[in-house]
Amino acid sequence: MARRSDTPKRTVSHEDDLLSLRNIRAGFAKKVQAVSLAFVIVMALGMVAYFGTVPTGGPAGGERSQNVALVNGEPIQREQFEMMVSEKSREKTMLSGDALAAVGVRAEVFREQVDQLLITQAAEKEGISLSDGDLNREIDKLVDQQVKQERERAAQGKQITDQQFEMIIRSAMGKSLAEWREELRQNWETRKPLLRQALLQQKLMEKVANVPNPSDEELKRSYDLLTIRHILVSTGNRTEEQARKRAEEILQKVRSGSDFAKLAKEFSDDPGSKQNGGSLGAIPRSQVAMMFVPEFAKAVEALQPGQVSDLVKTQYGFHIIRLDSVKPSVPADFEKKKADYAKQYVETMRNAKWQQYLAQLRRTAKIEVLDPELKAFQALEELQRQAGKPEYTASLARVIEAFEKATKEMPSAEAMVVLGLLYQQQSEMPGLAEPARKKARENAITAWQNALQRIESVQLRFMLADLYRKSKQNDLAIKQYEEIGEVAWDKPNIHAQLKSIYKQMGRQDLVQKEVEWEKKYQERMKAERAPAPPAAQPAPAQKP
Repeated sequence: MARRSDTPKRTVSHEDDLLSLRNIRAGFAKKVQAVSLAFVIVMALGMVAYFGTVPTGGPAGGERSQNVALVNGEPIQREQFEMMVSEKSREKTMLSGDALAAVGVRAEVFREQVDQLLITQAAEKEGISLSDGDLNREIDKLVDQQVKQERERAAQGKQITDQQFEMIIRSAMGKSLAEWREELRQNWETRKPLLRQALLQQKLMEKVANVPNPSDEELKRSYDLLTIRHILVSTGNRTEEQARKRAEEILQKVRSGSDFAKLAKEFSDDPGSKQNGGSLGAIPRSQVAMMFVPEFAKAVEALQPGQVSDLVKTQYGFHIIRLDSVKPSVPADFEKKKADYAKQYVETMRNAKWQQYLAQLRRTAKIEVLDPELKAFQALEELQRQAGKPEYTASLARVIEAFEKATKEMPSAEAMVVLGLLYQQQSEMPGLAEPARKKARENAITAWQNALQRIESVQLRFMLADLYRKSKQNDLAIKQYEEIGEVAWDKPNIHAQLKSIYKQMGRQDLVQKEVEWEKKYQERMKAERAPAPPAAQPAPAQKP
């Protein structure tokens, strides 16, 4: 049976828990590859929307329907945004085979578009611009590259003349090489706005994330393994003054010789490292700048083995950091592959600087969200930060209210699915009276029923049927299971789940139907795999 999540699917936050180890890190153990121009172009061409840079005068009446948000006063236009949401939703649904995979796409697209607009604004601020001539020259290079690749493919490792290549193109495409080149160029013309965005990003990266080649000593040092511990005093549920005072008290205990690991277990607000005595593990020095927010990374780099930092303030609160040890770990083939290692180092540091730059742009941006559904997702992000805290229950109610408002103003299956998950979580909150628990389950059922009027999702039907069973409405659950059987008529794994569920429910009649389905399915597969009979030979003509 498809398993349901006990908590709402997290769709706005890039991270699972804002105070976890993974969120203190800026890169959070992601293997970030070097962002070449080709990579940027590929990413840009995956988008069907781009941003204008015409400032607006503020959210007057009509703009709230035309735009989903304002980023430093500039709009993310609704038409372009919805187009991209629709495209990405289709892609995710096709890849997974279920529409439920598209839940979270709106928030994902919003983050992407905010980043693209911030990059455009930053490029303008840095004096970076692209003329039509620059763009046309880049298109010429890309067309040359496409033609070169086709020629290499046609040659198959051999040498061919220009005349031979011309003949190959005419034969394969029914046009001359010149005509084909012009066609390729016209294809790029329609994607000029996306190409412009990609080139602006590339130029901005070159300016703000430039990294010089390292010396041999710098390169060797980058392989040091740093064993790091920390204690976090969060500002999530405290004022900054309260958090600072508490952190100073803990730091005093550290300075007085108290065991750092024990203090971390007792006082740290980082659930990801707390139980390990604040340990963040052994991390290559070259990865520190990529994995941690800048203030944290800078403090680590300044420490000597065994040394404890002063208080380090980040967006998460106040940290006390200890560098336990530094272990040299230069690769055995360092001298042989020094050039390759230097290139990897530059790429890693360049991407770390770029990610830090983007993070700074996001932190300082003024983002006004106008779309009610995106506002609800913002509220959901805030809720995630309060997981495990006393105020969580009240905050959950406020987020539910935000999603209820969103589904009334701009109904979408995505918001309804999340609303149902929130209601379901509410129904399972400890200490909730049974009438309220029952009402929350009923609300979840209604939300998912409404979602299924807009999308077809086997996974969502399994979730709905499960909730019906918890509400002692087995007949309605059976209807959902039977509907699943109809929708997934050719999926044996789904029918195996249904047979197992029917057994649990004591419905032997439905188990037998599934047995019969399996038999027919196997017969059909056997028939499809059987070799086709030889074609009948025509009878010889009769002589007159």
